[in-house]
Amino acid sequence: MDKSTVFGKKYRTVCAREWPGKDFTGTHILPLHQSNSFESPTMEEAIDVFTGRESGYIYTRYGNPTVNAVAEKLAFLEGLKSDTECHAILSSSGMSAISTLCYSLLNSGDEMIIHPSLYGGSLELFTSEIQRAGIRVHQMDLRDTNQLESHLKSGSINASAVFFESPTNPGLEILEIENICAVASRYGLKTIVDNTFCTSYLQRPLDLGADFTVYSTSKFINGHGNSMGGLIVSRDGEVMRKKVWKTMKLLGTNISPFEAWLINQGLKTLPLRMDSQCRNAMKVAEALQNFEWVKKVNYPGLKSNHYHEAAKTQMGNFGSMLSIELYADLSTTIKFCNQLSFSKAPTLGDPDTLLLHPATSSHINVDAKIREETGITDSLVRISIGLEDPDDLIAELDIAGKSL
Repeated sequence: MDKSTVFGKKYRTVCAREWPGKDFTGTHILPLHQSNSFESPTMEEAIDVFTGRESGYIYTRYGNPTVNAVAEKLAFLEGLKSDTECHAILSSSGMSAISTLCYSLLNSGDEMIIHPSLYGGSLELFTSEIQRAGIRVHQMDLRDTNQLESHLKSGSINASAVFFESPTNPGLEILEIENICAVASRYGLKTIVDNTFCTSYLQRPLDLGADFTVYSTSKFINGHGNSMGGLIVSRDGEVMRKKVWKTMKLLGTNISPFEAWLINQGLKTLPLRMDSQCRNAMKVAEALQNFEWVKKVNYPGLKSNHYHEAAKTQMGNFGSMLSIELYADLSTTIKFCNQLSFSKAPTLGDPDTLLLHPATSSHINVDAKIREETGITDSLVRISIGLEDPDDLIAELDIAGKSL
């Protein structure tokens, strides 16, 4: 997309306005092309598109005007601050974005490194399906980049890629993206950062040296809990076109036009939602750290938090995700959750506050030893702070906590 056709250079402006796609002349709102295929005027023109000699639309699994417009807009936002060209591919879910990217970059016999503190589904993917494909996965604490460099320098690990989240889910650890990417780059490793908690509004891993960033668009990007999707973004257009797109097409992990359309609708209010939710999260976290029934508050916005300075360096704000550890056992923690009116749903980033107990839900299939080592205790509760009045959230949390 020619950037001269985009009216506005500020994040909020780009989000609020429709993407000026050439396929939508005269329409105010992005049209929904709910067609699984596209007719060619002649067989010769169809052949040109199939062979790649000409661009065009053939089949929605290959590409769709609605999907492409949303992907272009998201790619533009990713490179907005640094004024660099980015390329994006939308997929059917956050998990499909991760698996599609890994299968496009890695082959049987390759090795990769992951930080062990990950969303439970991601960790299960790497320890089961990815390894079953013949890709060896090493778990390493990437908070210590000296350890990473030592392994790569000695050749004890011959990895091709590194995957991690920052902030991590659900412990809210902050990994120093720039440092990890610098070490990985020196040894020829591709870096993949799951940026779902932040979105490109709060953090841009590509600007910090990452090769790829992935998202579950089902979360903050859509922001309304009514769409399922994933996103892969990179500056490497050739790899995205020749490898990632091909893998997406053949695996059939493409997003549907309707889901992409819903993402675009939610995207329009992303900055407004994130600003409000970040403010709310800070106020709730500050209150929680003073409650006697709370053992620990994991929120990088708190000055007392171990990761506060690192978060200030690489994040535009501290996000709306937090987790708390209670002075409680499993049954008492479940009782605490049940006393709250917050939505008990295995997702995050919606307008309302969402509650999750990782040990019995998102991380239930993660080995208990790994859960314990990564801080996912039976008394850990993850909270996605919404758009409500924070005083209401604080009052309700305190009532539930004092009843334990």
